[in-house]
Amino acid sequence: MEKNNDLGLLPMAENDYGFDFSFPAEQSQMPYDNKGACDELSKDMKRRDVLSLCFYKDKNTSHACVQVESKNVAPYKLQLNPALFAGLMRYIENGKPFECDPVPMDAIQTDDETYKTDMLRLFVNANKTIQWTPLFRERNGKLSGTHIAKYGKVFFYVECTDELLDWLRERKQAI
Repeated sequence: MEKNNDLGLLPMAENDYGFDFSFPAEQSQMPYDNKGACDELSKDMKRRDVLSLCFYKDKNTSHACVQVESKNVAPYKLQLNPALFAGLMRYIENGKPFECDPVPMDAIQTDDETYKTDMLRLFVNANKTIQWTPLFRERNGKLSGTHIAKYGKVFFYVECTDELLDWLRERKQAI
């Protein structure tokens, strides 16, 4: 196909309706504005918002991420690093704001489901209380739980395996 030189668009098939269905030939992906996300988190903490957090692995960049939202703000992504994770946990437990470092850690090598399960194990090993949805209510082979703190909630939605259930029961988790 020939490019339309003045706009960099690929021409589409002619039609009888007079519409020009051109679209950009290439789309480059912009790097994520983690600094902007950190600024938004700082505003949330200044307002003393109760945050809702959900961990996941970014499909495009393979960075460890957390989805953050509150009553006042729509969900946004925050690429994590160890200091940012520690600051978030401190904030949801006792409401102490922290200086947000926007530099994400290197891309992680595990898949999304393993990362989510590892984050769940991190909370269980730290003896954090997690409220579990009863297994008879779960569908699609998933296990969901919530850690509730004074200034935030952490939601877990992971693959339910016999190995994970045994591990949780060994640690006296009420599933």
